[in-house]
Amino acid sequence: MSYQEIKADAQLEPFCRELAGAKVIGMDTEFVAEHTYRPQLCLVQVAWDGGRLALIDAMALSDMRPFWEVLAQPGHATVVHAGRGDIEFSLHAVGRPPAGLIDVQLAAGLAGFEYPAGYGSLLSRLLGVKSSKHETRTDWRHRPLTSRQIEYALDDVRHLDALRNVLIDKLISLGRLDWLTEEMATFQRQIE
Repeated sequence: MSYQEIKADAQLEPFCRELAGAKVIGMDTEFVAEHTYRPQLCLVQVAWDGGRLALIDAMALSDMRPFWEVLAQPGHATVVHAGRGDIEFSLHAVGRPPAGLIDVQLAAGLAGFEYPAGYGSLLSRLLGVKSSKHETRTDWRHRPLTSRQIEYALDDVRHLDALRNVLIDKLISLGRLDWLTEEMATFQRQIE
């Protein structure tokens, strides 16, 4: 599986310039919350432009703010699954949530699917894709990442745009797209 690795501050700026032109950005984070006052961000996974993938090693960078700034700029949709923790990193870094936020877990609930639906369940039910959930209890602070960790991390974002498309179509057919807009606004107010 082809992907970009961002492991140095000098790589983040050009990556962010490229990402700024995307119309849809899928994003997920891996973090450790045990033993710390604030969760420690370890890894950010990104999918954009119909299949491009990147892993940002947050532990190797001195400042993730450029990434969160790009996510907070209007002009794109940001797609997450159960993204409360992901959004909190953006709020802490730049004081704003990602722009055009769509949480596919909330969208699935509004479209009549189980809520809260796990990511693997949504992939299987809506896209016929089997997810590999073999690294759910991994310690993301350890480096280097294993190939299994990398595969797991990329799988967490690879299908977000496809899920968004299926769910948006379903919400439109049910006349509930406005419900998603309202829910996402409420969701963001609750975590700010």
